[in-house]
Amino acid sequence: MFNNRVIAFAIIILSFGVFTGCQYDKLMKSDDFDAKYVKAKEYYGEGDYAKALPLLDQLLTVKVGTPDEKEIRYYMAQCYYGQGDYFSSASLFKQVFNIFPFSAEAEESLFMSAKSMYDASPRYPLDQTYSYKAIEAFQYFIDVYPKSALVTDANKYMDELRDKLEAKLIASAELYYNTEHYQAAAVTYANVLLDFPDTKDAEDISFKIINSWFSYAGQSIVCRKEERYDLAIKAYNDYIRAYPASSRADQAKSLYDRSIALKDKAINEITTYKINCDELTKEN
Repeated sequence: MFNNRVIAFAIIILSFGVFTGCQYDKLMKSDDFDAKYVKAKEYYGEGDYAKALPLLDQLLTVKVGTPDEKEIRYYMAQCYYGQGDYFSSASLFKQVFNIFPFSAEAEESLFMSAKSMYDASPRYPLDQTYSYKAIEAFQYFIDVYPKSALVTDANKYMDELRDKLEAKLIASAELYYNTEHYQAAAVTYANVLLDFPDTKDAEDISFKIINSWFSYAGQSIVCRKEERYDLAIKAYNDYIRAYPASSRADQAKSLYDRSIALKDKAINEITTYKINCDELTKEN
């Protein structure tokens, strides 16, 4: 008895689904755009974006230039956003702002265009093109609406995106260092400090710059050691000036002392053995 009831209920549900599906297909094929608009808004209100979007897309083709165009574009943008298609929603929200800059939806649309790019931004190890685009878009929003209640959220999202970009740059520097590409590591660590001067890892990164230049000099031919140990010495001076009470000051000083000693040793070696550095450094 119970199984029969379950089967009957399933048949009713299936029949209802087929019926509503037929109704939807019939509406899609009809020329009754008023009915389509009513139903599209109904689906939109219910969060059924998969059904609302095709109807709205049809409506847009016949409503361009009418008072309904703005609302249709806005609904379409929200539908794409609700479906997780952030690339499309970013574009459509921006269209609402560009075409209707003085409308009630303009401010929210410009913000949501940036928010769509923020949501499209992947984890930090991956390509961060959309993080840069989102930061630029949020900044533009703040410039246009400096007194908006959404400015606080825009700043918060920009901070998160900058943290992601910083993490990616540090990870790149670490990879260079761990694979013994010390010159690239030193330059990339330095770029972290330039691009993110408020980074909480500034002291550690500054130390790693010394270490990277020191290791790079150690890999070099004798004729290049002087200039490259000088980079380590300069990095130490920058470090100790910024962090005189650092817990790693002794380690940094050791690298500094060794840089001076090894630089002098290289100079003496060149002099003693009359090494022709002009010839040796042509390709190094």
